[in-house]
Amino acid sequence: MVADRLTHEDTRNGFLLDGYPRNIGQADFLKENLEKFGTPLDAVLEFKLENAEIIKRLSGRRVCRGCGATSHVIFDAPKVEDVCDSCGGELYQRPDDAESVIANRLAVYAEQTEPIISYYQSAGLLKSISAIGEVSDIAARAIAAIK
Repeated sequence: MVADRLTHEDTRNGFLLDGYPRNIGQADFLKENLEKFGTPLDAVLEFKLENAEIIKRLSGRRVCRGCGATSHVIFDAPKVEDVCDSCGGELYQRPDDAESVIANRLAVYAEQTEPIISYYQSAGLLKSISAIGEVSDIAARAIAAIK
């Protein structure tokens, strides 16, 4: 899928992959395919954030049973607790957003991600940036890191 996508014209001036590659085999596959197309990999961004902050951000998400709108108990709280601002439907926490589930996902992520982080760090491609702050500030740091 990735190899095919890289053949599209709109990737010629650059592209962003989110969550890929996830392992060394995928990283090698990506490298080989980029070499075929004469498109070097310029950088790999790692967004750094403490687990406590990740848990706070994810566990606070709420979804409306009626319309599917999302909110957050801290960052985008509804006007009335547990009631959707858009349609008045019930807001609920998805099972995947429970703190224990998130903590487990973070442990698995750390275990699986460490080899790929080391791989790109040793290749001189890894750019680690803080993911704390406003989205616009994080985006500015990301852009600065890849220039």
